[in-house]
Amino acid sequence: MPLINRGFRNVLLISAISLLSACDSEQTKITSHIAEGKQFFKSGDYQQAKVFFDKALAVDPDNSQTYLQIADELSNLGAIQAAASYYQLAAKQDPTQVTARIKLAQILFLAGNINGAEKLAKEVLSVDAENNEATILMGGILSAQNNTDAAFMKAEQILKNSPNDVAANLLLASLNAKIGKSDKAKAVLLSSIENNPKNTALRAMLVNLYSQTGEADKARELLTAIISIEPNQFYHRQQLAAFFIKTKQLDKAEDILRTATKDLPDDEQAKLSLIEFLAEKRSTEVAIAELIPMLDQQKQPNYTLRFKLADLQMAQKHYSEVEEILKETVNSATENYQRINTCNKLAQFYLAIGKIEEAKALINTNLTDQPKNSDALILKANIALVDHDANNAIAGLRALLADEPDNIKALTLLASAHQLNNAPLLAIENLQKIIDSAPNNEDVRLELINLQLKTGKAEAAEESINTLFKLNPGSKKGLDALFKIYLAQNQWQQAVQVAKQLQANYANDASGFYLEGLAYQAEGKFAQSLEPLQLALQKQPEAIEPLSHLITGYLALKQTDKAVAKLNEIIKATPEHFFAYNLLGSIYGNNSKFSEAAAAYQKAIELKPDWSKSYRNLALIKRVQNKPEEAIALLNKAIDSVKDSSELVNELVQIYLQRGEHDKAIAVYEKIHKQHPDSLIAINDLVGYVANYATSAEHFVKVKPLVDLLSKSNNPYLLDTAGWFFYRQNQYSEAQQTLLKARDLGANSAISQFHLGMVYHKLGDNVAAKSYLQKAVDQKVEFNGLKAANDLLKSLSSK
Repeated sequence: MPLINRGFRNVLLISAISLLSACDSEQTKITSHIAEGKQFFKSGDYQQAKVFFDKALAVDPDNSQTYLQIADELSNLGAIQAAASYYQLAAKQDPTQVTARIKLAQILFLAGNINGAEKLAKEVLSVDAENNEATILMGGILSAQNNTDAAFMKAEQILKNSPNDVAANLLLASLNAKIGKSDKAKAVLLSSIENNPKNTALRAMLVNLYSQTGEADKARELLTAIISIEPNQFYHRQQLAAFFIKTKQLDKAEDILRTATKDLPDDEQAKLSLIEFLAEKRSTEVAIAELIPMLDQQKQPNYTLRFKLADLQMAQKHYSEVEEILKETVNSATENYQRINTCNKLAQFYLAIGKIEEAKALINTNLTDQPKNSDALILKANIALVDHDANNAIAGLRALLADEPDNIKALTLLASAHQLNNAPLLAIENLQKIIDSAPNNEDVRLELINLQLKTGKAEAAEESINTLFKLNPGSKKGLDALFKIYLAQNQWQQAVQVAKQLQANYANDASGFYLEGLAYQAEGKFAQSLEPLQLALQKQPEAIEPLSHLITGYLALKQTDKAVAKLNEIIKATPEHFFAYNLLGSIYGNNSKFSEAAAAYQKAIELKPDWSKSYRNLALIKRVQNKPEEAIALLNKAIDSVKDSSELVNELVQIYLQRGEHDKAIAVYEKIHKQHPDSLIAINDLVGYVANYATSAEHFVKVKPLVDLLSKSNNPYLLDTAGWFFYRQNQYSEAQQTLLKARDLGANSAISQFHLGMVYHKLGDNVAAKSYLQKAVDQKVEFNGLKAANDLLKSLSSK
């Protein structure tokens, strides 16, 4: 009998070992698949990442812990939205899954989705009524709902049984601070710190309270103590450095950050924070000088720091250095996802400097390797928008969003594409989707408000503003948006009140005073606008907008002497103030003091050689002085000096057009096209001028290959140019087909209607010709061809 028992025991033992081995094997597979999925996720190939996450889930389909594990890994990567999706799946998989519900609720709470967080917290409490995390979260939710008394009860409920509970004490302190009982909040925190001497969260909240009540020394001492408790956590050192920056002790802040890079040599964030501090508070050159040897000391390529160096060189317009850094980083990449990320970064750089074909080549290579790479797809959509090809951008972004419906970058870009495509309601719809998933995204909410204003939905904009203020009562951007609403509605007094509220909330900021002056000027009260605009300039002496409106106010009141005196005063105090010289030139020019105007503009050019306005203004003075050759020489030189020279190009072309020198105008557009061969705008300008004014067949032959590029576009305005070119070449069928496509895509301007009318006349359909020509004339705007449209209409009407 004993032998049988022993044998049975051995069988059980073997079975248990086998079961454990099987469990270990399954967990190994799960962990391996999740690790591979993480790598794809980091590379931006979210679709392939999902494939491996699905493999992990398939190992044990009924195990909610796998969903939870994936969610935690994504959360650690900072991919909060993606993590939230898997927490949600874990909760759905298992009605008793408490951890997933709490983590998802915390994400929703921080994103401002209070109702969603409340629902999940209540679900947890229905399963585990004593769950402290859910109870405390409910306290935070009640506080956000301004149900402060009920929130106090939640904190006290926990503390009654667990008086040392850190989270409950933090909630209790925050509630006391909220109702203005700072001393009580400090007492709660100090008491809890005694019982939890190693806890840094309690001290961090106390630091904030000391900062708010002006007890700077105590805040600094606490931050120092926090660092001694957790010396390897860079975040605490960063907070101390931020304290010194706020109190204008920059040397001490720099010392903290430098010490951190030595004490924590493997902490990438420490190095990055030092470089960012140097770039912002010292100079870009100093930051670059610090970063280059830092990179040389790295044993392995540090992509974050290399990208930072590229960004700093970009800020200095050192384009060859940026290209070299990124190409070298591509070549040194040891992992495929690193290479793809860097190629995307390089493509983004090419896009920024106008090398569209190079950007396209990199993006296409990346998408061949990883067809679902989100960053590459978004860059591809960006290029389509640069080319004014809204339809292709929309199609690509919709495909991306089918796989990643919560991708905020894609939704934001899609909203921009819809705006370009004259579909503001669809743009609003996409912005609303972002807000639904991230209610605290203030920038998107403000973009929605601006779009509502543009589309005449003032009431909806006001409602959006009210929601914003509920989430952030002191929002500066929100007050700015509310000011715009009142200004658009001609509610001057309300606009002034908002401006004064900004002054009260942000006393050291110039914007409230500037907006007050702007409101008075919008109402025509120029005399009342002067004082607030002067106060704005005192707050921010180099600000351009207040100065511009202050001078406008003086001129409107016919106080030219005061305007000149103010500008000379500013120039004396700030000799490099190029904008003041430009304004001075405008005043002299308007008063026929052309020599003084020219001198002022010339000085502005010397101070700001890459700014187009002063060149254009000086060219206008030259023309008024009857010195067209000098104006032409100046504009030709300026076009080579200014990055965005479109304004100067148009001015130079207008001079040649007025003189009938069409070959010279075409040569200007050819030069711009040569500088930016991938720019459809440059191509459109060249083809458009040839189609309208060229007299030589040679010019038509030369640009014919470029017309094919325009005719393949889905941009209505580019198609209109191509259609008119075909008309000028007597290719009326091609012209009709192209112009009708442009019309269907939204080309309905007077000139587009004129072009269609002329084509139908040549095709012998005078009914259609008359209809389109009448639509062109009825818009009552000037366009190239208005006289021809009227003459042909009269001729057709007389028949």
